[in-house]
Amino acid sequence: MIYVLNNLMTFLTDFWNLNLKEAAAIVNLQEGLRNMLQICVALCIDAYLGYRWMLILSSVLYSAGLVLLAFSVPEYFFNNGKECHLKDCFKTLRHTPFWEGLALLIVGGVSQVIPLYSLSFEQTKVVKAPKDSGPTRVKVACCRFVVKLGGWRQFLQKVIRWLCRGFLIMGIITSPSPLLTMMRTVIAALQKRHLNYQEHLEQLHRHDGEGQNQLLTDHLEMLNNAAVKESLADDNLPTGNWRLCSVKEVEQSKLLLDLIPMSATFIVYGMVKSLGNTFFLEQADSMSGDIPIIVLQVIKGVTRNAVKGGYKAVFAKRIQRMQRQYSDGVKIGIGMLTSVICCAVASSVESKRLEALRESGLLNDPKARPPISAAWLLLQFCSLGAMEGLAGSGIADFFGHYEPDSRRYGPVFTDTLAGFGILLNIGFIAMIDYYSRFRYKESWVGDSVNESRLDLIYRKPEDEPEIPFLEVKQEEETVAYELQSIP
Repeated sequence: MIYVLNNLMTFLTDFWNLNLKEAAAIVNLQEGLRNMLQICVALCIDAYLGYRWMLILSSVLYSAGLVLLAFSVPEYFFNNGKECHLKDCFKTLRHTPFWEGLALLIVGGVSQVIPLYSLSFEQTKVVKAPKDSGPTRVKVACCRFVVKLGGWRQFLQKVIRWLCRGFLIMGIITSPSPLLTMMRTVIAALQKRHLNYQEHLEQLHRHDGEGQNQLLTDHLEMLNNAAVKESLADDNLPTGNWRLCSVKEVEQSKLLLDLIPMSATFIVYGMVKSLGNTFFLEQADSMSGDIPIIVLQVIKGVTRNAVKGGYKAVFAKRIQRMQRQYSDGVKIGIGMLTSVICCAVASSVESKRLEALRESGLLNDPKARPPISAAWLLLQFCSLGAMEGLAGSGIADFFGHYEPDSRRYGPVFTDTLAGFGILLNIGFIAMIDYYSRFRYKESWVGDSVNESRLDLIYRKPEDEPEIPFLEVKQEEETVAYELQSIP
């Protein structure tokens, strides 16, 4: 089942006979939600459950999702190997536990990433909790509900009810969350937006142990009001309240907010990454040769790790005169440039594949395999792995160097914004489909990869009409040159 999850696109198109747009939308929805929900899981872990209990709960949900996904294989629902029609496959998929299993896999998968990373992080870093923050136990119960699976067996309903009936989780807060601190600072500043912090510099709040010489900066001045004490009663407010923050907490929140514009680069990164999880796999599945898809994915992973380590060993050590943040910015820029190269290579390979189909007379066959080896995709997957190795790790390293106390949240912000880009790619494909139908009277995203024009999706078409002004200008220059050449 892990192989199916890594190749979910081909599973939906080959086994379920879904068209290209439906399968791509499902894969992008699964990948996007799994990445975007990490920010919610991070807040839940810090505020309620803790890493170890969240890891246990996520393992149970993930295992249940794998079981439901296994029962959604078409052989369990079709009699005598009969396949559904192309237009009825999506309707048939609704009557299987596929959607329930996919939902559990999304929740379980996103809940495993942060605990595993943070537990390994805690092995090398010990965070000392404040003296005034005692252990807090929080009880979280999962409500009992009934899940109806259309036409499915009743024992699955009993299993799901048993799993959702009695979870009683006990969590202990061990350290304050920078994400929660940032939210507290923003809300406290909004509540005191009528104040002017410069008139209350003697009433700034500082925790015990904080330096009295630390001042508020002029950057993001609106947040400075969160550290102003309105009355003497504010000294009795408990730690972690939503109305008063310390000067150090305000400055840390500013550092986190400064990362948002830099992290917005990963929206484009997520859109390119979604192409690798959908259309790239379909290209590999529709080509001849003895190279399976799993080999191409392994090559992509090896390239990602090799490029990441190579950049750190060669380039990062040579940028000694510059700040570390600038080195990470260069890494992100090179990674985004690699994404352009990746799309250009993918477009060239797809054009060659369609040309091979046209020469063989198989262009009208949606399941035909052209006489071209899948080895042509090696450079394409290597470029994708290089992009993930450079841009993917660049923003996480930038986060850690910019705010060392919160560097364990670097992958959270990275995956969240990348997930937003993956979800945005669903609308991008729909817009391209509408544009191609309106402009060129044909659909670039057909029912299969052979009926599509993926080469035009990867790049801008070259047959755009020229601007008349430029044509006239060029003709005038040509005539002037010919007149000068006449003796």
